[in-house]
Amino acid sequence: MFDIFYAGPKPNLFTFERPAASLAEADALCRTEYFWYINGLNDYSNFDFWWRPPVYEADHTHVWPSQWQDNSGTMLVPKGTTEHKWHWRKGEGQVDRNQSADIFYMDFMNPDSQAQLAALKEKYPSIKSTRYVSDHLNVLKRIVNLATTEYIWVISSVCDYQEFDFTWHPAQWHEEMIHCFPSGNQKRGDTFYIHVDSFKRQMVDLELLDWFNVINYCQDQKVYRHACPKVYYNHDNLVDEVCRYDFKFPYAAFSNRPSILLNSEICLWTEKDRTVESFTDSNSICVVPRDIKTHLRTQIYDYPYINVEKRGESIHTEDCLDIVYISNGEPEAEHWYNHLCEVLNREDLGFPGLKFNNTIKRAQNVNGRMAAYKAAAERSETPWFFAVFAKLEVDSNFDWSWQPDYFQEPKHYIFHACNPVNGLVYGHQAMIAYNKRLVLETIESGLDFTLSKAHEVVPIISGTAHYDQDSWTTWRTAFREVIKLKHFSIEQPSVETDFRLKKWLTVGNGNFGEYSIRGANDAIEYYNSVNGNYDKLMLSYEWAWLRQYYDAKY
Repeated sequence: MFDIFYAGPKPNLFTFERPAASLAEADALCRTEYFWYINGLNDYSNFDFWWRPPVYEADHTHVWPSQWQDNSGTMLVPKGTTEHKWHWRKGEGQVDRNQSADIFYMDFMNPDSQAQLAALKEKYPSIKSTRYVSDHLNVLKRIVNLATTEYIWVISSVCDYQEFDFTWHPAQWHEEMIHCFPSGNQKRGDTFYIHVDSFKRQMVDLELLDWFNVINYCQDQKVYRHACPKVYYNHDNLVDEVCRYDFKFPYAAFSNRPSILLNSEICLWTEKDRTVESFTDSNSICVVPRDIKTHLRTQIYDYPYINVEKRGESIHTEDCLDIVYISNGEPEAEHWYNHLCEVLNREDLGFPGLKFNNTIKRAQNVNGRMAAYKAAAERSETPWFFAVFAKLEVDSNFDWSWQPDYFQEPKHYIFHACNPVNGLVYGHQAMIAYNKRLVLETIESGLDFTLSKAHEVVPIISGTAHYDQDSWTTWRTAFREVIKLKHFSIEQPSVETDFRLKKWLTVGNGNFGEYSIRGANDAIEYYNSVNGNYDKLMLSYEWAWLRQYYDAKY
């Protein structure tokens, strides 16, 4: 029999076996025509060490495969070989690799963690558990200092290992790499095969696991994550839902549609990798990491790591918001309502492949502005609705698929409108995406109903405001708007408000432009006459009072 040299642990197959760090060292110690160079991690119970090569291959180095690689670490080498003629004996016998590396279990404290650990211990009694803290790199640094084998497995409680084969080993030229197995579709997974000494040599200078030279993203086996918790909410406040949720898993999927409760394998390596992932334009369906709890105050955007690249995936398209048309006897109410219907039903709106499915409803002849808004909210079957007022000629190119942002606190969204009488472009008379709940919860409002709750301006043109339909309608519109602007100019002075006031007071184009200027100046006169008394200013909310005031003047 030929001399036998081994790498790794002592195989205890023959009394004359000896360790050798390399083929060159084995060759120097060899006393026979050939020598065997084997790996102590392999199973040689069925291997024939009496095998000899045929004469025509006598000068070749013969290499036997394992169940995983072309080279199991089992070779027959002619003594004195300096340049090897490799003969890969793939398909001519196999030397199986045993599971011999220590296994360390990163415990994320998820609900299934201890049950899985107990099941793994039945197969691998020496498995060691360590609690997951902070990030993968710090946990790996702690683990390698506890290792007693040349290689180690590091696995995670969030993954399922029922079908995983721990006999895997790398090819000989990859032995000093970190080998990372994907978690489902997440390439940067949570299962690692590590050469301990190589990791120790680099870990002092590592600030990120990605900096390790080199990480092999291995595709030989895929590990599947346990399904993350799915949270269904049927209201408009995702921020509140996330605040209340008690995370037992590193992340959870939130959805306001019961038919879509997605699962996503986000990367867990660092907090920066543990991103919030959005799957819809409104951000209503998303995956949120547990780390958000230390950041969240009033909006999801408080968390610094947000990924919206998955927005708009075809299976997560959203229903359009309801449209509620609000009218109260305006002369052209029917005309602009018909225009809205025509615009919505057109197929040439400049949004190829997109068909809007908004439902149009009406709130008509409701006495009082607040009552009209509440009536509109009650007609809506979506959490937000587009309020279109009877003086608005909606823009033909408006995108009716627009959605509110669930990553923010619930609020109203004020679009822009063009004012043909004085040339201003801002939220006056514009379409508003009202939050239904906030409208219904508003018991008392300030001079501007919309501004009495959280709100945001959306600088998108929603249409043109034709409030100059007759002298009375033009006057009352200008009067009410300037009352508000004057009040805001006192409470929160700004150049923008002063500019708008000047325009209202001095510019009046069109047939009834004079009544717009009159209404604006009458508002200033009234404001000064009551010294800005808030209760007196609130009378401008009442149509009957306004009509009486107008009739007394004109």
